[in-house]
Amino acid sequence: MHVVVRRVAALFLFAAAASPAIAQNTVTGAGSIFVEPVLTKWAAQWSQQKNATIAYEGVGSGAGIDKLKAGRVDFAATDAPLKDGELKAGGWRQFPIVAGGIVPVTNLRGVGRKRVRLTGPLLAQVFQGRITRWNDPRLQAVNGMFTLPDEPITVVHRGDSSGITYNFTAYLSKVSPEWAAELGTGKTVKWPVGIAAEGNTGLGQRVTETPFSIGYVEYGYALQHELQIVNLYATAERAISPTQTTIRNALESADWRSAAEFNLLLVGIQGTDTWPIAASTWIVIPRDAPRSQNLRAALAFFDWALQRGGETADALGYTPLPPGLVGLIRESWKR
Repeated sequence: MHVVVRRVAALFLFAAAASPAIAQNTVTGAGSIFVEPVLTKWAAQWSQQKNATIAYEGVGSGAGIDKLKAGRVDFAATDAPLKDGELKAGGWRQFPIVAGGIVPVTNLRGVGRKRVRLTGPLLAQVFQGRITRWNDPRLQAVNGMFTLPDEPITVVHRGDSSGITYNFTAYLSKVSPEWAAELGTGKTVKWPVGIAAEGNTGLGQRVTETPFSIGYVEYGYALQHELQIVNLYATAERAISPTQTTIRNALESADWRSAAEFNLLLVGIQGTDTWPIAASTWIVIPRDAPRSQNLRAALAFFDWALQRGGETADALGYTPLPPGLVGLIRESWKR
């Protein structure tokens, strides 16, 4: 059965309940499913000390931007940064709030804790349908003594508009000229093979249900659900595992100071100890936020999350932003 899971996080602050005379503010947001778990946890912690309600709906990055355009939410969260023209047209600003990893995951039976290893170009060929069996000699050659099964590969991809897909396809475009020319980078692409799933959770569940499949999900989700994570070669000699350290290395290597409106992707950053499909989530919010009570509350929440939410983010498998980047973000709010 095709399973679609869409989680809606409505997060309530109880300070006003303790003091009925204080009016509650409701700040609404929607978008990235990638960032939903940490936003949910942050807002629950924030609720213990402030008289404002943060209500966030994880509907996917594209749908979140659509809701912001329609004036149905106060802010959106997207895993694909908006271009300068889009920001100007909407009267918005954007800034990263947290980072994480996107990881290919498999469902291979009988391999225990062994992990498939792939190069970026081989991963692209799998998702293009040019490599169709697990024991293809090209895959076996980079997996050494780990004998891959003689079974067909089932590709699972997102069917909805997804920032995770945007970053995943941006990586494939960087490592594969053929992918870049034929499919490119996007929140949706014309997948040549595979079956579609809705949302990060839906894709993860479909991989779990489908023997000998491969898909891509958020790193924290893969850890929580004990999915088989694929290691990727950063050099010809060494395959890299996604960890907090390897994701943080990508985040800290990026030139944020030179990126207008923080429009910078973390995919494909080179390094012997750097996960190549790291990703940020951006908050998109009106530029006149200081003039609105709700939006002032939203900025106060994000300010707290950036400065004090690192331990929570780390525990959930996300990578907190480094202090230097946090400083750049807070400075940008004054402009």
